[in-house]
Amino acid sequence: MTRSQPPSDKLARTLGLSPKPLGLKMVRGVVFSLTRKMVAGPLFLLLVPFTLHKVGATGYGTWAILMTLINISLFLDWGLGESVIKHIAEYNGKKDIELTQRLLNATFALYLLIATLTVCLLGFGSHFIVGQLFHGPSDQIISQVLTLWPLLLLIVAADVLARPFSSAINGLQRIDLANVVLFVQSLINAGFTIAFLLAGAKLGGLLLATLLSSLFNLIACAAITRKLLPAIVPNPLRCDLPMLKQICTFSLALFSGRAMVMIQGQLEKLYLARFVGVVQVGWYEVASESASKVRRLPDQLLSPVMAAASELHAADEQDKLRELYFRINKYFAVSAIPFVVFALFSAKALMKLWLGPGLVAIAVPFAGLVIGNLFLQVGAPIHAVLVGRGILRPGVYGALVTGALNIVLSYIFIRRWGFAGAMLGTTLSMVLGSIYFFAAAAPHFEIPLYQTLFRAYLKPVLCSFAAALAMWPVRSMGPSGWRDLLGGVGVFGIVYLAGLLLTRFFDSFDLTKAERYLPIFRFARRMMPLPVRATSE
Repeated sequence: MTRSQPPSDKLARTLGLSPKPLGLKMVRGVVFSLTRKMVAGPLFLLLVPFTLHKVGATGYGTWAILMTLINISLFLDWGLGESVIKHIAEYNGKKDIELTQRLLNATFALYLLIATLTVCLLGFGSHFIVGQLFHGPSDQIISQVLTLWPLLLLIVAADVLARPFSSAINGLQRIDLANVVLFVQSLINAGFTIAFLLAGAKLGGLLLATLLSSLFNLIACAAITRKLLPAIVPNPLRCDLPMLKQICTFSLALFSGRAMVMIQGQLEKLYLARFVGVVQVGWYEVASESASKVRRLPDQLLSPVMAAASELHAADEQDKLRELYFRINKYFAVSAIPFVVFALFSAKALMKLWLGPGLVAIAVPFAGLVIGNLFLQVGAPIHAVLVGRGILRPGVYGALVTGALNIVLSYIFIRRWGFAGAMLGTTLSMVLGSIYFFAAAAPHFEIPLYQTLFRAYLKPVLCSFAAALAMWPVRSMGPSGWRDLLGGVGVFGIVYLAGLLLTRFFDSFDLTKAERYLPIFRFARRMMPLPVRATSE
């Protein structure tokens, strides 16, 4: 394919950006992702008890079911989101803007079709869906939900149509901008939620707040994509059939796995709604969402990994790709393990202080789901690198196993044990599915997978348990309030970091990179001797 000018110059001018090193783009994305979670995270802690107080247990359970339907609708994108991120990153690595134009044309056409079909499906099937899922003490709940159903349809449409734009932003490694949009969206949602609930709007206010924040996300993502790609205007009428076939072949494989992940994350709530009741859905939603919060902050380290792996794979930078694989496992372990261990040791105290002594029983499903999520977390860096390399089978088959187990086990356990069975079925399916994924992924890496996981996770696990034991004297005195719990957090953090330094978990490569972006880490070089750089070999 001939071009009238060097592709690199053309791409740089089209993006309106000066070239940035891949490492800087990754660090920038991670920093913005972590900052957003740390700042916006407290909103969840404040909104849950506030919403429970304003709408009651039945109202909150109804809201949880509606949000489950919205989340399920978002997964009906046939895996296009990750496919778009991967291909845009790949074309960026190849400096080919013409393929980017063709990709966005085809993607936008598909998302328009998906939004139309999803809204029609939910609209025409509203009476059946509502009649099957909503059971509770109030006979008016079905009529109330049907009255508010048009708001749900608008939310789904806005969220689906925002997907091609947000995926393009992430594929161009502008995760910093994507996180700014998500942060503002969270603030808008929280602000309108509080305002509407104080005004007495209840369930309708929750849906309206979500709709307004979704519309903001759509408009902001479209505007940023236009700014990053000023020479490209997605035109669904110029959908390129060969490009459509290419991205569909890739995305449909991802979709089969993502559909199972969607089932694993939402099906147990639908089972509870069908067989137990709306109130129990609300309690399980609190436990499930709280457990997922434990993993979301460390998960931000993975936000740029798939795009970076795609870019390195397209440029045939195999040494850098191996280094990326080793380092992301190491850094993910050091951030994820302490959150999990602290949550397990403090589950009862956290729930008591957050929701009150009457809801301490939620601590048990919370702890179980934290354990199940840990297995998914360990596999997440491996999956991101494999997808970036275009290897889908281990992730797809692992998700299929997890989802199939969840369908069967959750049904059996919920019918037999009710609320407790939801946690047991979900946790067991996550553990067994993850084990299968590790076995399927191992042949695709030159270095044995168990060796990489051992080197990455052993020291953080040992240091985390040592920190939890050191925290025990503080916890044995209560804790009677948030101050005592924060004291435990301080002890845990100090012991954990000291253990990592004493065991020389960080090598010279780690601090050299850290110094480049955060000069405060230069102090660490004067505080401890460092081992030589540990490579991925």
